[in-house]
Amino acid sequence: MDMFFLAGPGPRDVLQRYHTVTGFPRFPPLATLGKHQSRWNYVDVDDSISVNRKFDQHDIPYDVLWLDIEHTDSKKYFTWHPTHFGQADKLLDTLEASGRKLVTIIDPHIKKDTGYDVYKKMQSHDFFTKTKDKQLYDGWCWPGTSSYPDFCNPEARKLWTSFFRMDYYPHNRPDLYTWNDMNEPSVFNGPEVTMPRDNLHKCSENDYKVEHRDVHNVYGFYHHMATVEGQLARAPNVRPFVLTRSFFAGSHRHGAIWTGDNMAKWEHLAISVPMLVSLCLCGTSFVGADVPGFFYDAEPELFRRWHQLGIWYPFYRGHAHLETKRREPWMLGEEITQNVREQVSVRYQMLPFWYTLFAQWAHSGIPIMQPLWYQDPSDLEAFKHQNTHYLLGNDILVRAVTKAGERSVDIYLPKGTWFDFWNMQVAPLAGGKLHHRKTSSSRVPVYVRAGAILAKKMRRRRSSLTMVADPYTLVIYGDEQAEGFVYLDDGQSHDFKQGKFIYDKLSFNGSELVAEPSQRLHAVGPASGLTSKQSTSIERVVFVGLKSAPQKASLDTGKDFEVTTTTMPNGAFVAHVKKPTCHLGTSWKLRLTY
Repeated sequence: MDMFFLAGPGPRDVLQRYHTVTGFPRFPPLATLGKHQSRWNYVDVDDSISVNRKFDQHDIPYDVLWLDIEHTDSKKYFTWHPTHFGQADKLLDTLEASGRKLVTIIDPHIKKDTGYDVYKKMQSHDFFTKTKDKQLYDGWCWPGTSSYPDFCNPEARKLWTSFFRMDYYPHNRPDLYTWNDMNEPSVFNGPEVTMPRDNLHKCSENDYKVEHRDVHNVYGFYHHMATVEGQLARAPNVRPFVLTRSFFAGSHRHGAIWTGDNMAKWEHLAISVPMLVSLCLCGTSFVGADVPGFFYDAEPELFRRWHQLGIWYPFYRGHAHLETKRREPWMLGEEITQNVREQVSVRYQMLPFWYTLFAQWAHSGIPIMQPLWYQDPSDLEAFKHQNTHYLLGNDILVRAVTKAGERSVDIYLPKGTWFDFWNMQVAPLAGGKLHHRKTSSSRVPVYVRAGAILAKKMRRRRSSLTMVADPYTLVIYGDEQAEGFVYLDDGQSHDFKQGKFIYDKLSFNGSELVAEPSQRLHAVGPASGLTSKQSTSIERVVFVGLKSAPQKASLDTGKDFEVTTTTMPNGAFVAHVKKPTCHLGTSWKLRLTY
């Protein structure tokens, strides 16, 4: 057994060293950072198109529609139901016209059917897992009697990748994404609902002699890997997206992970916070829990609260069990529809912030969700609140509301000064102490650390792809030293590996905001700029918490701009500079004159 000791001294050092052992994460497509909409199952093509249309009618952004097992022909993966989804191209074309993507499910159990080409190919190559007597192993799963590929075998994985070819998988697209479920592997009639421990795999040996007990924990890892390799073989310069339920150390190199089949219960909402933070501390930051719980029907308050929290998950997917009532955001009345619209809109406004966090995770190993003590392990009070609070990057603190009827909560803010994310006009709170605050029914408490600089896009569009031409807003918190970064690229290709991205450092000293482009990221080096056409313009700069009201703002080019100010309750100021004619990816200085 190999054992690695990862020396600190701090948590960030441990995570960076961990990634030198297990590899740096796969950088996902920008679209997958938006809202995902799933159900077991959307009935047919027309039902799926109707859901897509109603998101637009209700003015709620989303990016990815998901199809569960019923979209297949008799639970045979890489197929489509001949009547319900026989016109899959119609659905794919509709989504493409909306700037959206589709995910189809591809589980590891293969229906035992001699007329099913995937089964025939796997069997003819002797690539299925065997019993202890070296006979073909049959287990029971969604299709009925099923066989399980030996994903531990590199040659089996190679054959699996060929099923993603454009000329093999019907209705395929270069950006048709994939969902790998049930890959522990799940076997309904097996011991412990999985395959027997004495089943045999070939792996890299010359015969079937590796027991399942020795590779059980990496079965899903290799299934996930083979699926990603299939997408890469299909379209090498299109970023893959594959969600998995089973994972192992290093699964972050392949794609996203979710916490499995949860329930629409308050305790499941509550436990999602420590579960996701723990995963992020293990290097796997592209994680989420199904909103508002997979099983059972969520009561309206739980439905609302879970979406309010879900917009602050790295992976944000609405999902539902077959037997639940339809729960698209407009199904629970106008009040909830409006609240979900507002909250999802915030998710999309914050996409530049999210994308920068993902770039720093993928290229430098910095976890996206962090426990309160991550920046300062000596803060013992922070450990007491790690199950309800978490940080996004260094500067945003989220406090989950985890109980029905919770009208007030205790909020612990680490050292520093913290501003209310939802209301710039509210006086900031002192850190290093506990605050008791009333809750709002429309959002969870979120705070921004003084010294933060956040990038946003404020226009509501239908999807992330339709936002590429929109300008940026920069928000600077505090009146002294502040620092932030902004990352952008084409959002879809691997051109970032050749430096085709923008990564700017922004710093503020109380009077001057400075942009320094061409910053370096550990795994890909320095930024060299964009080749794709998209907006880099900044339409607004907002300064929150200034001690004095600035009279004007001036670029280093000599151009002056009007400043509008409002006064906060503590006597500080919020200042807005509109259309400062500066761009990301370039050097500039914006000076405030008091």
